[in-house]
Amino acid sequence: MKISLEQAGNNELEVIIRGDIQSAEALNLVSVLGSASAFGKILLQGEDESILCNPADIIYFESSAGKTYAATENGTYEVREKLYELSDSLKAKGFIQINKSTIVNINFVQSISAEFSGNYTAKIKKTGDTLVISRKYFNSFKEFVRR
Repeated sequence: MKISLEQAGNNELEVIIRGDIQSAEALNLVSVLGSASAFGKILLQGEDESILCNPADIIYFESSAGKTYAATENGTYEVREKLYELSDSLKAKGFIQINKSTIVNINFVQSISAEFSGNYTAKIKKTGDTLVISRKYFNSFKEFVRR
């Protein structure tokens, strides 16, 4: 890997990765850079208050009826961000989209089982919840786990 630094006119840092951007090395580099630049809190909407939560404490995000929810060990809370926004910003923190409406924290996945339909089921640690990993997302899930 070749690393070059150059002074720019403004003070904002810009990182450009050239080469095979799908390689494991490039994806790991993006992951490390993403986690280094993030503050790391997510605002959850409770009954009477908003709660600041570390992404590591969130088991999964699920979208339903136009709203997005975060599941934690303490309960389920509404989140104001859209699922695709969360998917993009939390990939470096161990989250991967597993179906059209769910993003899971890989650190909470206990096991995976194949289903007759061709989908897979992820069993969640501590809660025992099961989440569907659709065929469409399974290959990216598998790649994400391997890196």
